[in-house]
Amino acid sequence: MKPNKTWIVLADAQSVRIVVNDGPNKGVYGQSAQGLHAPPLSELSDAPGMTYAPAGPNRGGITEPDLKAQATRAFAEKIVDFLDAARAADTFQQFILIAPPAMLGVLRDQLTPALRKVLRADIPKDLTHLPLDQLPAHLGDVLAV
Repeated sequence: MKPNKTWIVLADAQSVRIVVNDGPNKGVYGQSAQGLHAPPLSELSDAPGMTYAPAGPNRGGITEPDLKAQATRAFAEKIVDFLDAARAADTFQQFILIAPPAMLGVLRDQLTPALRKVLRADIPKDLTHLPLDQLPAHLGDVLAV
């Protein structure tokens, strides 16, 4: 019987970790995610700037591209491409996606139909910096680790 390998994908807008479970009561271990890095930002702006004219109605906001959102979408696309290639190579049979709510929404939008079929659960939490030995406590409702 083929093992049911589950990947647990821990992601945020800047980093991603892949953790593997080989079946019930087998624990978890780390998996390399080489090449998955968030794109660097040359500029960051939390809010668009304002212009002020000395007189008249020429005061208003300047619309600037949302660089953080663009970087988040680009990183989510890289993660999904990596997962789709691994799924096609039969590296895992199912996966769990764990990310902060905003990043989780972006990742969900990017998932291919093939990945949606093998998505076991998604958890809206930021656990990217959690030590590996503490992760099973957060998976009790979705996976027997």
